[in-house]
Parts: sequence; structure tokens; C-alpha cells
Amino acid sequence: MINKNKIDIRFKIKKAIIICISTLLLISLITCLFFFISGHSKRKAAQNAIKIALNKTPITKIDEVYHLSRDITSDSVSGRDKHNHRYYFVYIPSKKKAYYYSAKEGMNKAKISSLFEYLHPNQHTYKINFGWYKDLPVWEISYKKNNGNYGYAIYSFKTGKEIFFVDNI
Repeated sequence: MINKNKIDIRFKIKKAIIICISTLLLISLITCLFFFISGHSKRKAAQNAIKIALNKTPITKIDEVYHLSRDITSDSVSGRDKHNHRYYFVYIPSKKKAYYYSAKEGMNKAKISSLFEYLHPNQHTYKINFGWYKDLPVWEISYKKNNGNYGYAIYSFKTGKEIFFVDNI
């Protein structure tokens, strides 16, 4: 004969496990929803920049999408036309202005990366973004130092000149 206390304990344990699992699933769902909603405006801005670039420029294939937020927020794309020539497109949502550049007009991502490594040896490039800063098309390099701190360098797209540099953030 099964003891009623054993059945009650088993039931309580199962109930506690179900409550814990349900709570964890609910927390996971809320967390995912939060991150989805918080990133929605950035994704929408990027999709808007892509749409404008594809409709208003010769770009037919998007290679990369960038987001830069320094003195002004810009969404940019790099892409290619039907002849496989590379172009850069910058859209500034707050001003509803866009700028379009042939890669031949300035420095590409690889050249800027090499220049940064030459000027700042022993820094580990974290991310490179194309965008807009102080009324100029620019490349921004985010990097991580050996001590774990971060830094940023901004270079002119057209000349490769370092415009801004901040270290040990």
C-alpha cells in the first residue's frame, strides 16, 4: 500500500518543478521580447538605408550594412553595381539626406584597417564601421586593448587622415 504522504510529496515536487520550468520559460520569453523590441528601430533604420540605396543608386548587391552614432546617427551600406564596382552609401535619418561615393573616391576597409594597425600597433580591431562624422564620410575603428579597455579611431574616407582618437575607455 502506498503511503498518502509519499504521494503528496511527489505531487508537490512535480508541481514545484513545473512552476520553476514555467517561470524560467516566461523569463526567457520576456528577455527575448525585450531584446527584439529594443533592436527593432536599428534594424528598421538599416532596412531603410538598404531600400534607399537599392532604389536610388546603381548599387544592386549589398555587401555590408553599418551603423555609426557619434555626433550624428548614420546608417550606411557598401555594395556593388552590375559591373561589380564598389560603392558606399550613407543615409542620415535625422536630416533625411543621403550621400553616395564610389570606392575609388577614398579608402576602403582593408586600407583603413592596415593604416590603423600601422599607426596603433598591438591593438586588436574589434569592428570597422562606415558612416558620417562632422559632415564627412568616415571609417570608425573600434578596438580592444591588451588590458581589456576599448578605444575608437575615426578616419576620413577620402584622405585616410585620422580625425578622432580616444583610448582606454
